[in-house]
Amino acid sequence: MCSRNFRAKYQNMYIMLSSFALIVKMITLFWIYARYKLSYWKRRGVESLTGDLIFGNFKNAVLFRSAPGWHIGQLHKAARTDAPFIGFYIFHKPCLLLRDPDIIKQFMIRDFDNFCDRHFAGSNQKDSMGMKNLFGLKSPASKYLRTKITPTLTRSKLKKMFPLMTEIGEPMMDYLKNHPEDRDGVKLVDAQELSYKYTTDLIASIALGTKMDTFHYPNEEFPTKVHQIFHGFRRMVALVMLFFMPELMKLIGTRILSNSSFVKKVFWNAMENREKTGEKRGDFIDSLLRLKHGKQNPNYKFEGENLLYQTGTFFAGFETSSLCMSFTLMELANHSKCQKLARQDINRAIDKHGWTYEAFQDMKYLDQTIAESLRLHPPVSTIDRYTRQNYKIPNTDIVIEKGTPIYISLYGLGVDSRFWDEPEIYNPDRFAESNHITDAHVPFGIGPRMCIGMKVGQLHAKIVLALLLRDYEIWQTKDNESFLNPRSTFTAAVNGIYLHFKKIV
Repeated sequence: MCSRNFRAKYQNMYIMLSSFALIVKMITLFWIYARYKLSYWKRRGVESLTGDLIFGNFKNAVLFRSAPGWHIGQLHKAARTDAPFIGFYIFHKPCLLLRDPDIIKQFMIRDFDNFCDRHFAGSNQKDSMGMKNLFGLKSPASKYLRTKITPTLTRSKLKKMFPLMTEIGEPMMDYLKNHPEDRDGVKLVDAQELSYKYTTDLIASIALGTKMDTFHYPNEEFPTKVHQIFHGFRRMVALVMLFFMPELMKLIGTRILSNSSFVKKVFWNAMENREKTGEKRGDFIDSLLRLKHGKQNPNYKFEGENLLYQTGTFFAGFETSSLCMSFTLMELANHSKCQKLARQDINRAIDKHGWTYEAFQDMKYLDQTIAESLRLHPPVSTIDRYTRQNYKIPNTDIVIEKGTPIYISLYGLGVDSRFWDEPEIYNPDRFAESNHITDAHVPFGIGPRMCIGMKVGQLHAKIVLALLLRDYEIWQTKDNESFLNPRSTFTAAVNGIYLHFKKIV
């Protein structure tokens, strides 16, 4: 009996020791593997940042402790001051972060053919509305598509869109007029949510050819679905994966993406009705119908769902210009002198030109306030590219391997003291016409693939800002300070941007 108990105890001890030895062996092997993977840049002679054995340099972003775009900006700041580029790791994947305007121009302009695709472009994930358009396609399809979409956003096209964009402001101002206020007539308003509502109606009108009123009917099906797109946790996670870990999207597929079936229904109803009636509204549907009935190219045919996919560009574009407007308003709320100058600029231009497209082209100081906001709060804060073929960095012996992700941090460049005096201070005068603007300012990207929606996005932001600043004095208190959403790839406030509004008498 004692002998059996001894053997049983011995066997249990042997199993425990064997298990412990196996665990130690596995940990040791992982440590050796991780150390080797995280020495990739050192082995290639590239200055790099020390990384976590599991997460590389992306731990806080992966765990949603900090906004991913802001986190990349922190990596930019962590590098040696004059380093033109540094290596870093997302988990164990080696990535290159460009930090100098000259090297950025080398990659993005002079050697564009090798860096013409985005890192996530061509992913097997099925978010077609967000990917199979100018935003996500690879060359040569993206190059051809650009030649067709660019003419839909010319000055003449924007002038036709202008009345549609301004009429959406009417329910917004009515909504503000009836918003609860205190005994002094002060209203506490979430400017980010206000902008999202305007943007929802703008997307419906411009991209989908359908009038909506999200301000007074927020629970209708379309506003509810778009709200899920703007605020949904699943979409936020999907965007983080898409921008920084697209390999995971191939495994997860559609399970984490937002349902866009209702948007598709609205789009096809509008297309069918427009073809039947021949109505012209000056919106994007008009342009898509011309492309549909025009000459087709095998690289990208404007037929079937390829027509629908183009609206995804407007969803992303108007969402980012909405965020630009929100953060510009927040900065003006905290800088009363700048707000006063912006209001004077708006009133001067409207007194001179009336409420016209030409008036908004003449609001130069308002342009400066937006540019300065984009420097400090870039809505799309990270530019990414994919290395198509092995690439030797000019004037070095360093070769970047095919498939290496390339990143540029607009957060990092925007507050880099090499390029800006007092970079943390909001100062719209930096962008006065008489001043030289550094090449480090690239809020809409750089090179042949820079954002083609720059002018329509700026017009969107300026219309909302003009409507609000003409009628209201706006300020923010410390009790309502805004913080970045750690789950959002775009620059968004986690709990809104609450500002005080008081009617100007």
